[in-house]
Amino acid sequence: MIIAASSFAPSLPEIALSTALQPSPHALGYRPDIDGLRAVAVLAVVLYHAWPAWIPGGFIGVDIFFVISGYLISVIIMSQLVSGSFSLADFYARRVRRIFPALLLVMLATAVFGWTVLLQGEFRQLGRHTAAGSGFVSNLVLWQEAGYFDNAATTKPLLHLWSLGVEEQFYLLWPLILWLVFRRHFNFLLVTALIFCASMALNLATVQGDPTSAFYSPATRFWELMSGGIAAYLQLHHAPWSTRLQRWASWGGGALLALGFALIKAQLPFPGWWAVLPVSGAFLLIMAGPAAPLNARLLGARPAVWIGLISYPLYLWHWPLLAYGFIVYGEKPSYSVKLALVGAAFVLATLTYRMLELPLRRVANKRAVVQQLAIGMVAMVSLGGLAASGLLRERINAHGADVFVNALNDSAYPGPAFTPLRHQNIVFQQVPGRGAGLTVFLGDSVVQHYGPYIEQALTAPQAHTSSVIFATAGGCPPIPHTVKLPRVQYPLCPATVEAAYDLARSARTDTVVIGAAWQGYFAADNQLLLYNDGQRQASFPGRDAMELAYQSLEDGLRSLHGKRLFLVLQPPSGNAYDPRNMYAGSRFDSIHPRAVIPELDYARYLRDNAAVRTRLQQIAARTGAQVIDPGATLCHDGVCPVRDSDGRPLYTDGIHMRPFYSRRAATFLAPALVPPAAAVAATAP
Repeated sequence: MIIAASSFAPSLPEIALSTALQPSPHALGYRPDIDGLRAVAVLAVVLYHAWPAWIPGGFIGVDIFFVISGYLISVIIMSQLVSGSFSLADFYARRVRRIFPALLLVMLATAVFGWTVLLQGEFRQLGRHTAAGSGFVSNLVLWQEAGYFDNAATTKPLLHLWSLGVEEQFYLLWPLILWLVFRRHFNFLLVTALIFCASMALNLATVQGDPTSAFYSPATRFWELMSGGIAAYLQLHHAPWSTRLQRWASWGGGALLALGFALIKAQLPFPGWWAVLPVSGAFLLIMAGPAAPLNARLLGARPAVWIGLISYPLYLWHWPLLAYGFIVYGEKPSYSVKLALVGAAFVLATLTYRMLELPLRRVANKRAVVQQLAIGMVAMVSLGGLAASGLLRERINAHGADVFVNALNDSAYPGPAFTPLRHQNIVFQQVPGRGAGLTVFLGDSVVQHYGPYIEQALTAPQAHTSSVIFATAGGCPPIPHTVKLPRVQYPLCPATVEAAYDLARSARTDTVVIGAAWQGYFAADNQLLLYNDGQRQASFPGRDAMELAYQSLEDGLRSLHGKRLFLVLQPPSGNAYDPRNMYAGSRFDSIHPRAVIPELDYARYLRDNAAVRTRLQQIAARTGAQVIDPGATLCHDGVCPVRDSDGRPLYTDGIHMRPFYSRRAATFLAPALVPPAAAVAATAP
């Protein structure tokens, strides 16, 4: 990610490593396939950030980058140690010339745009992240903040700089370790194995109990970069692998990467053992050499090499663009908007490479370049510090509307008490309870917004509630044979719903709670659902499709006979709840609260949605499910409040509760958390 393979073109010097690193006749030239491997890594990360459903494990591209960086750095350091030309000052000067230009440009552009469109709290956070990114400690700062995969991450334009922090912290130690091994004649593989094992052990020890630490800590990541260092040593120190072995390594490495992209999900404890897949895959592809089949035909192809050459600026540009898309639009940007942002990232990356990186490499006075870049980075640290402290203020005067804007994208699912659970190769979330029994929640993101309440209820000191599993997926209606469209955006919905019902039917489950955005799915204008049971197919909003879906939902509930069933109606929702309707103006101009912010008319809401609510209540009556109506708890005297007593919006959009409101208001779910024996006792005369 940090160092281009082409940085060492046209060739690396012949290596002869004495004593600890014994002489070797092998020479390593420029390898286009490594640039191609970098292309695979950066494309995976970009696609994951833009369309996570397409490539759920795309974030492991960073782990591939780690291996490549460790390999390239180790090759150049080892060659210089043997030739007697190694200089720590020269090493860091090279890093400055390679890393700083694009990074300074992207951080400056991000800060200027942030000054234009961000509110006070957002701009101060950006300042803190700018200072951290300039000092290469982003991973340590983010370690103390929310997780990498939560919704809050989408509003942090410099979140991706955490990986640069890990690499730079590795670069502080690795050259010194290699120098010490060389000078003291230590056994390289023994020293490396000890450090590798210590880092891996720490990774495995922390990934379950403290996954945020395992993700961001350099100590739990060093083994990945050292894998590249080991590859460099083996290629320089030992005879090349046989052609047959290289061929197997090439195909095997590609297969391991494919498995990693397919199997690894954001909900899994990562890195842990799962990181072995991308690290081993990258290691094998590097060891395979440029002539191996996959390396030569795919990774060495000109398009892949070109993307690899611009991969560093592409990595830097893509995330601020996508993050600002979330911030400016106040919700998940549309497909077309994200496509335009990704396209812009490619254009900016190409321009950065052509007009900034390449010209700076040709400057004869390298020392002057390093000095100016260092001064620029110090200035960027200062700029970030001024913004973080509030001495440098944002452009926008929100006139008190920031309380509404800050409500957007506010989510806390899954929370820290949740742990992943894989069932039928689908990842769900679970929270252990202290009481007997197991409650399974089926549904979509409307059920997920109850996560903060469930987490609070189950972790309270005196709680004796059942354990809970959220067998849910955002956007996927819990109705068998009902497909969410477009399929490419929701590819796992059918398998997720099938796995959820299978889990709900299992012997260890005694209580099932099912809820969803029912009124949205059965709305007269909804064209994003398709009923398909393999024999019949019908498109929404056709009456035949809706009837088939209602019957399929009823059949699904009947299949859960013997369980305590709760059918949760959709909570009050609508435009009145959307924080974007509580303020006027634009982030590019000014923002101010609306003069009048009406509450939701509950009677009108019930009239508008009577048909769907009545149909669901009839299904519940026929299947023995208890109906939970959130509106009966949330609304009073014909009115549903949309703000709390402090003026804070209760929802993050028109339908999803904010975490603080879920914890306080979702008490209507309490009966589903009572262990079955206790529930029976409570109803006994």
